[in-house]
Amino acid sequence: MAGSIFDTLKTILFGTPVRDNASAEHEAESLLHIGWQQREESFYPSLFGRPDAAPVCLTEDIFKQDFDRNSVHPFWLHHSIMTFPPTETRQSWLYATSGLSNAFDSAVDEWSGLGVEFILETPLREAWAADKLARLMAYNLLIAAGHYKDQSDLSVGSIVRLGVPVNGEDNCALTNFIALEPASATRDFSLVTGKVELLQMVAITDAEADLAEREGRQILAEKLAEAGHQGPIDTGRPSVV
Repeated sequence: MAGSIFDTLKTILFGTPVRDNASAEHEAESLLHIGWQQREESFYPSLFGRPDAAPVCLTEDIFKQDFDRNSVHPFWLHHSIMTFPPTETRQSWLYATSGLSNAFDSAVDEWSGLGVEFILETPLREAWAADKLARLMAYNLLIAAGHYKDQSDLSVGSIVRLGVPVNGEDNCALTNFIALEPASATRDFSLVTGKVELLQMVAITDAEADLAEREGRQILAEKLAEAGHQGPIDTGRPSVV
C-alpha cells in the first residue's frame, strides 16, 4: 500500500505522535502495515496471480445509497476490491476483498481483523462482479459494527438475499449469494496478525437458497458442484433444484 495511506491511518488510529509513545505506535503501525502487505503483495499473488490494476476502495456512496448510512467509519474507506485475470492454472476472473482481515487495533490474535476475506469468480471480466462483492463487503462491515442487531457476520453457509438478479439482467435467475468454502484447495492463510479464512461467494436462485436453509448448505454445495456451478458464476444457468 502507498505510504500516504498508512500515514493517514496512523493519524486516524493514534493521533499526533507523542514522544513517550513513539515506539509503541511504530510497532502497532508496523503490524498493520506488514499484515496488509503480506495479504496484497504475497498471499494474493501466490494464490490468484497478479492483479490487473490497483485495488478499488469502498466509497461513502455505497454505504449511503445501498444501506442508508450517512455516517461512515473512516477505516472502511481503505477496504478494497482487487481484480485478478485468468492464469495458467485458473481460467476465470477472480475478485477478492482486501481489508476485512485488517487488524486495525494491531492486536495479534487467532484471527486477523474479522478473520475473513471474500472471493468471487466469473468466466469473463464483469463490472457487476466487483460491484456486488464491494457491497457484500460493506454489508459485512455494517453487521460487524452492530448496525444489524439480528444478523451475524457472514460465514460459511450465510445467505444474502438480494431480491434482484446479481447482474441486473431480467433473464438472470440468480438473486442471492451463499458463502461457501472455496472451490480451490486453499481455504485460509495466516498473516502476522492472525489467520484469515477465504469465503467464496456463489450466486444462487431462490429455490437453491430455500434448499440450503431447509436442508443445509452442504446439500446445496454438492448439487452445485455436481453441476459445475460452485466456482465461476454462470448468470445464464438454470436452477439445480
